[in-house]
Amino acid sequence: MYTLLANPPHDQDTWHFTVPQAHLTLPRRRRGDNRIFGKFIRFTPEAIALDILQFPSNRVLHSDDPDKFILVSFEKLRFPEGGLKIIREYINRLMKAATVSWIYQMGDFGKIMSAAKSEGFPACLSFLNSDVYEGAKRIGLLFSAAEIDVQLDPKWVADIPDIENSSTVFSDGCGLMAKRFAIQVSKAKKIVFRNQRYTPSVFQIRYWYEHPNVKTISYLGYKGVLMMHPEMDKEKSCLVEFRKSMKKFTTTQDHSFSVVGYSKPYAFGRLNNDVIVLLSSLGITDEKLVAKQREYQRWIQEASTDMTKAIDFASTLDNYKLAERVLLDGLDDEAVSRDIRKAQMSEVSQFLKNDKPRARMIIHKSRLLYGVCDPFKVLKEGQVYVRVTSRTGASTLINGDVLVVRNPCLHPGDCLKLRTVDNRRLSHLVDCIVFASVAKPKHQAAPAMSSGGDLDGDKFFVCWDPDLVPARSYDYPPNKERPGGNVTRADLANHFASYNNAGLAKVVNLHQKWIRASPKGAMSAECQELNALHSQAVDGARVKIPDRLLTPPTPQGKYILDVLAEAAKEYHTNFGQIGAEDLDTDTTTTDDARDVLAELFKSKPSAISEYELFNMALAFARKFSMTAEELKPYLAHLDTGALAPPEKHAISTTLALTPMEHRRLWNSLMTSDILSQRDLQQRQLDRPLSMQRLYSSAVNSPVTFFQYLKIASVQFTRKLLVLKVGLRLSTFTTGTYTTCICKTDDRFAVGIFIRGEIPWDEEPEVVDADPEVGDNVVVCSFMPKASSSMSNYRPCTVGYRLHCDDRTFQLYNKARGDTFVFLSRPPRETQRDVIASIALQKISPRVQKQLGRLYRAPVVAMEIHVISNRDRVAHQSFDLYFEHVDTEQYVRRFERDLTSYELRTVKAADWADRPGWLKDLFVPRQSEDHFRELLTDLTPEQLETLMNFSLQHRAYAELYWSFSFTINSLPLRPNVSAWIDRYPPLVYALLKAYPPTGDMELPEPLSMMCTPIVEAILRSANDLGIATLVGLEKIARSINDLQNERYTELLMLTALSIRPKTLFQEALLVLHESRLATREADKAAAHFHKHALAVAFDCAEEAADTCPCDDNGRPRRTQGSYPVQRVIPGEGREATIHLRVDLNVSIRLHSHVRLRCVSKPEKGWVEQPVNDGIITKATRGELTVELFHPLPPEASEMQWNIYDAGSIATAQAMIDALTRLSVEREECCSVYDTIVMNPSPEEPDGEDSSDSEEEEIPDAENLNASQITAIKSCMAPLSLIWGPPGTGKTTVVVQILRYLLRKYSECKILMTASTHNAVDNVLERFLKINQQDNLLPDEVILRVATDHSKVNKALQSYTVDARVGGDVHENNRLQKQAQQRVNASRIVFTTCAGAGLGTLRKVNFDTVLIDEASQITEPCALIPLVKGSKRIVLVGDHVQLRPTVKPMGKALEYDVSLMERLYTADSHPGTVKTMLNVSVVQYRFPKELAQFPSQEFYNGELQSHIEDSDEVLGVLLTTAFPWPRAAGSRGIIPTVFVQCDAEETMGSSSKGNEGQTELAVRIVSMLQSPAREGEDKPKLSIAALSPYARQVTMLKEGLPSSITCATIDSFQGRESDIIVFCTVRCNTSREIGFVEDHRRLNVMWTRARLGLIIIGDKATMTETNVLWKRAIGSCTEVELPPLPEPTTS
Repeated sequence: MYTLLANPPHDQDTWHFTVPQAHLTLPRRRRGDNRIFGKFIRFTPEAIALDILQFPSNRVLHSDDPDKFILVSFEKLRFPEGGLKIIREYINRLMKAATVSWIYQMGDFGKIMSAAKSEGFPACLSFLNSDVYEGAKRIGLLFSAAEIDVQLDPKWVADIPDIENSSTVFSDGCGLMAKRFAIQVSKAKKIVFRNQRYTPSVFQIRYWYEHPNVKTISYLGYKGVLMMHPEMDKEKSCLVEFRKSMKKFTTTQDHSFSVVGYSKPYAFGRLNNDVIVLLSSLGITDEKLVAKQREYQRWIQEASTDMTKAIDFASTLDNYKLAERVLLDGLDDEAVSRDIRKAQMSEVSQFLKNDKPRARMIIHKSRLLYGVCDPFKVLKEGQVYVRVTSRTGASTLINGDVLVVRNPCLHPGDCLKLRTVDNRRLSHLVDCIVFASVAKPKHQAAPAMSSGGDLDGDKFFVCWDPDLVPARSYDYPPNKERPGGNVTRADLANHFASYNNAGLAKVVNLHQKWIRASPKGAMSAECQELNALHSQAVDGARVKIPDRLLTPPTPQGKYILDVLAEAAKEYHTNFGQIGAEDLDTDTTTTDDARDVLAELFKSKPSAISEYELFNMALAFARKFSMTAEELKPYLAHLDTGALAPPEKHAISTTLALTPMEHRRLWNSLMTSDILSQRDLQQRQLDRPLSMQRLYSSAVNSPVTFFQYLKIASVQFTRKLLVLKVGLRLSTFTTGTYTTCICKTDDRFAVGIFIRGEIPWDEEPEVVDADPEVGDNVVVCSFMPKASSSMSNYRPCTVGYRLHCDDRTFQLYNKARGDTFVFLSRPPRETQRDVIASIALQKISPRVQKQLGRLYRAPVVAMEIHVISNRDRVAHQSFDLYFEHVDTEQYVRRFERDLTSYELRTVKAADWADRPGWLKDLFVPRQSEDHFRELLTDLTPEQLETLMNFSLQHRAYAELYWSFSFTINSLPLRPNVSAWIDRYPPLVYALLKAYPPTGDMELPEPLSMMCTPIVEAILRSANDLGIATLVGLEKIARSINDLQNERYTELLMLTALSIRPKTLFQEALLVLHESRLATREADKAAAHFHKHALAVAFDCAEEAADTCPCDDNGRPRRTQGSYPVQRVIPGEGREATIHLRVDLNVSIRLHSHVRLRCVSKPEKGWVEQPVNDGIITKATRGELTVELFHPLPPEASEMQWNIYDAGSIATAQAMIDALTRLSVEREECCSVYDTIVMNPSPEEPDGEDSSDSEEEEIPDAENLNASQITAIKSCMAPLSLIWGPPGTGKTTVVVQILRYLLRKYSECKILMTASTHNAVDNVLERFLKINQQDNLLPDEVILRVATDHSKVNKALQSYTVDARVGGDVHENNRLQKQAQQRVNASRIVFTTCAGAGLGTLRKVNFDTVLIDEASQITEPCALIPLVKGSKRIVLVGDHVQLRPTVKPMGKALEYDVSLMERLYTADSHPGTVKTMLNVSVVQYRFPKELAQFPSQEFYNGELQSHIEDSDEVLGVLLTTAFPWPRAAGSRGIIPTVFVQCDAEETMGSSSKGNEGQTELAVRIVSMLQSPAREGEDKPKLSIAALSPYARQVTMLKEGLPSSITCATIDSFQGRESDIIVFCTVRCNTSREIGFVEDHRRLNVMWTRARLGLIIIGDKATMTETNVLWKRAIGSCTEVELPPLPEPTTS
């Protein structure tokens, strides 16, 4: 070690050292020596020291010279001058000073920090879009330990898409590998298990690669797991298929494939402190947990004294050789005893960690397994497939609930309770857990619900021990995705320097205290909030812990962890004191050998297979010179069903078995627990039948019988059911159920032999014809106590049918009334698992006479035996013993106990600290007249005190009297406005004292109080109803005189505070009518008022839809509500709301919320208050709200729910835009006159654009004349560009941006659109041109969004959040940086609504473009336009769908866009209108598709530039669909109508049509099938559209996931090769509803590029609608060929 610097100072800023060469030289690598050495620098307070150490093997060091790398440690660096801040600043300076040189010394790998190219360094490797934290993790990934196993040529690799829905990626980190490649990697990795080659199912890799059933890998920047997928071996096209989610960075220079982990047999799971805490909280009792620990400790202890326990102990710890030695040499052998003792001490030592006791125990009914996804999507949500290696072979857990959890875990929702099922398609996946790849919308994938896990190498604790599977389940809070961005070296340096786990440690420490302090443990709200903070702290984020979580109360009693830890410590101490002389190691003699063998077979060790057990026994027998004959009797203990055919032959040969003994190995009936040897001999069933026992109630839980019966029915063509039935002696009835007293004896068993496949009825409620089985079923009775003639075969005859479902097995003759055998699962209350009714007379009259009636008798024993379809043992049919655990209760995540509160009344008032005069006013209560007399003696200050007391103690009568007295004299006191604000109903007392004039004006004393008076009237409307309207009408003139800004505030207050729908509608109209005189003054005023009213109506109706209320204004449902921890009243109308920090709420800044009290008073009754408000500040766990209604006096003691009623951010931005336009006029928008339709003086149209006429348009050769004209029109003050479908609107928009940036070097452009997708589409296209032309540096291109998650992930690096390194809305410190970024930008991309929010609210732009301008309301379009715009471009298609507005909005023409209004009106000076035609180069559809929309919607001007339609449409003929041809030519007709007269579904808010769905599924299948066999499948994009959401849901359920299913509205702006459209409507009244909208028809028609297929009922669609009649008339009707007749076998 060489000291570079002693005692480094904390303010050091240079690090230049001269080091002797001897201390820099690395050891020479010798042939065969794979060790890698490198330079290591350690920073400590005493010195900076250099040393040479061995480095871990990893990808980078394999690819480069280790001499270029330096390993640095700051672990022990501390400075006496300060704390963590000093250290952070020191490391940051060091990394910034040294990173460039150090990183570049890394050669090409220096590019890991930047995707951009640098001079002299090719970009061989770059990160995908990620944040700093992810970037840091990916650097760690490069340097993590891994050995290179194979070189994988990329030609054998394919990229495949993830399995995902709109909100969840199910295959996150999980790819596929061919079985042959898995075998190859296993050989290269030299994977063996117990001296035999083993191929895992899963490999964890880094391209690099590895295998067993699951392997973890890394290759070409890929990381994750690869699961064996035999389907790839059939295709033979590639060896590995990587998912998109596995790509962590890109590289082109390294094809190394490394395996860092793989699935293994017998990987038993352990309970640790984290899991125990959660299980305890979920209802697992302390007694069960303590018992598990004692059982585990006893298991360790007995390994010293009991040979069979020692064998089990050693094999469980994966020390198979030691287990063999125990058997062969015995525990008396000193070496064996020492090794057992060593293994025990190793296990016991884990009871302590850092000298602190902890609970940690092996659970035998568990495994620690890699997680993979279901590639076939055969599992349903909530299901898993678990197949593990067990002593009986590869065994599948079925029909039970398992506990699945990933460590570390703090949240109760991390413990998943999932249902295990069996599926043959997954049977090749062993020793892993397969999660479902489907989920309902907005549901998470199961792995993500357990500690935020994924499938890139995470292991899951899977437990099926019934004592540990909780009866309760809990939902999981999803993690918020961090914004992505370009990660710079400085970002990484700052991250590494700043990262510390102090916050994490504090959170964990508090969590441990709260679980002990709260009776609910981890279920307590405090623990769950800390868990949410833990998730942030794990990622290196700084967390602010609320003060209320910092002081947990003192625990009462011992917590389960303390109980277990004390027991573990005591055991650890006592075990350490046991010496070798204390161990019982009796010598095994030859005479004892037989007893040892018997005990060994009976013990059935957990981690040893049956064949391994036989081999151990054989070795043991040979040691003690036992003959084969002496060993044969022990074969009866073997489970022969767990032996493979080669193993059976080996045993038979080794022991020289006789023919009878050989048959015993092959016929599972020979070891039946029900049938005797006599039964088998009588029925000739004792011969080799190659029969395998699939199920036995003696091993498997009886409740799983029908699940195994399903496996036998579906997967095997020959099966035998053997049932032992209890005979009923007497019955009695209690309530609804009849109880049978039965006797179990050996008098009767029945066998049912079934031949052939039996379909399983998945929907028993649907009555279908059951399959006829005829003589393929034989019923056989076994009566060992009777004569041989009493054992009868009874074959069924023609007409017999068999019905099987999840609860019933019924064999009957023609009709169910003539039933032979009936098995069923009775109600739980009967306490029976399976009952049987058998018509014994059908077997034999003598059997019936002997036994009597057999009706609903309990089946006391059951077996299912099967014969392999391939006449060999089917390993995948052997299923592990599993005890079923019923789900009893589902625990809501934010459940709370409701408490009452005490009403504050005069009667309950504490008078001790109050003045006597105040008490005299209330004790006793006074009459009104006497009370008023007493008021004359009070001072103004006393009156104020009196009114405060009255309000706080619900003395509302006294409050009115006092207020009336206060306002009785003039001039009015200043506090009058304050009091009607504090208690709005007082306004009516004020208006009574000073009534309005006959001219509907406020009288002189109130003339300056119009705004507070109207506010008070509106704020009391929910309580006083129609009086509100009367009050407003009486002061209409005063309302008319208010300024626009005040008036819009009243409109929004009305929309947001009045909840009854009729009342808010009438109140808005009364306010609007009050402004009649102002509206008629000029067109500008009329424009302002019209749109302000429309915005208010839309906002009110949005709130009514989002949070529906009854006629009394009370929220109808709890959905969308969140529990409030506490409400703290603040100054004025403000209040602070505490929420749990782990509560993922939709409520944000500017959200409209409703607070509803959910608790009741202890005594008395009051209406539960409801309060509306607007969020003015939002942080995690805390909201500040401005309330519209006063809080009750007991607000802080009440319990509340908060409802999200929608955001007003956009509505307020629109109101602000309208107000600004009305005030600033031309100053804020150069085309003000055009917008408000004011008469304009004659002036030239726009600017002199002569220079623009001559200026060259880039890429003009790729543009048509209309596009060039549209681009040049941007020079006018207002350019309106009408772009029909396929005319290149986006191309024109991007070219306009390019044109303006080239022409004006300093212009500031705001590029907006109606949706985030539309904005991202333009930005993506613009970035390509910008890269080509180098128009702007990336730093001045900005994508602004209030929610970065709505931005395309590929573009998130351009968002403000990514640029400043965090969420601006959650970190106030970043807001200043964000504003600076926006101010410095040259071009900003955002939505129209976003232009008025956040950092853009006060920023002006000289040029504004709006794409899809016809899809936004006029007020929304004004948001970007009033930002100082001098040049405006609107692009859209106003004959397609209008903006979506509420019903009242349509009545007010709110759905007419500014684009539509201006384009269809007469032109104003300065306005240029352009209509685009189809581009010469680009096209969407041929003339055959364009003809109808062109004539109907585009005045015949929608032209197609596809010259050869036949060539383009020829691809349609490659499908199996019968496309028609034009008469007299071979031209293809791409517009098709298919008749379907199936009626629409009724009785739903949305509509569907099952018949049309079935027809669409058939049509899509034909479109995806080749026209002729042997040809390639057509590669056409297909979209299935419908006007109705319900129909879309039905289409999604029936069509493949590759087919896009959407409503017309949501598909606008998108396109597909073929559109399949379901009209849905089919009814006798010929109503087609909103399908008649011509815009919706236009959008639907113009989405197709090649073909359009309309499915509908012609009579319904055409009888009442002329447009649809012409539409269907322009199509050619096609009749599909009949379906082929089903074949029978």
